[in-house]
Amino acid sequence: TNDGKYSRQLELPTNKLWRTYRVRVHGRLSMGKLRAMRKGLTVRVNDNQMGSDEKNPSGEVVQMGKMMKYKGIKVSIERKNLSQSRQRGRHGKGGTNTWLQITCAEGKNRQLRRILDALGLDVTRLIRISYGDYDLNTIPAGMAVEVPCKGLEDMRKKGQMFERSKKKKEEVKVEKGSAIQWVNHS
Repeated sequence: TNDGKYSRQLELPTNKLWRTYRVRVHGRLSMGKLRAMRKGLTVRVNDNQMGSDEKNPSGEVVQMGKMMKYKGIKVSIERKNLSQSRQRGRHGKGGTNTWLQITCAEGKNRQLRRILDALGLDVTRLIRISYGDYDLNTIPAGMAVEVPCKGLEDMRKKGQMFERSKKKKEEVKVEKGSAIQWVNHS
C-alpha cells in the first residue's frame, strides 16, 4: 500500500494479524522441536556484531545478549527432502531440507529466524504467503496489484493463535446451613 498510516496499523504486533510463511529449513526436525515452536520459547538474542560470547573475570566464557520470549506459532510440515548425498546412497551425516508452513501473530523482528536457529535449524528460504486476510500467493512475482483496504476490525485472520484450554476444576458448592437436613418421622 502507499497509505503509510494503514501499513503501520498492519505492522503493529498489537493488532495480532496472522502472518503466514513458507520456510525452508536445513537440519534435523523432530516432534520435540515442533512442540517447542507450538508452545512458545525464550531465546537468547544477541545483536552484538563483535561476537556472541565474552569472558568473565575468572576466565569462563559467558553468553551475552538479552532473552526474548516468543509465543507459540502454528507450524506444519509441507515437504521433506533428503540431502543429495543421502539420496545417492552415501552414508554420511547428511541433513534434510524441510519446507514448513508457519503462522505467527507477533511479527517481531527476525522472530522466525531466531526461533528456528535456537532449535538448531538453519533458515535457507523464507517466503511470506499471507498477511492478515491478504493472500500474497495470488499476486504474480514482480507485479504490484491494487487491493482494497480492509478495516482491521473486519479481518478474520487475527487474534489468538490457539484456543485457551477451558479446563476448570469443578467447584463443589456448599450452601451454609443446608449441609444436613433433619427430618422428623414421628
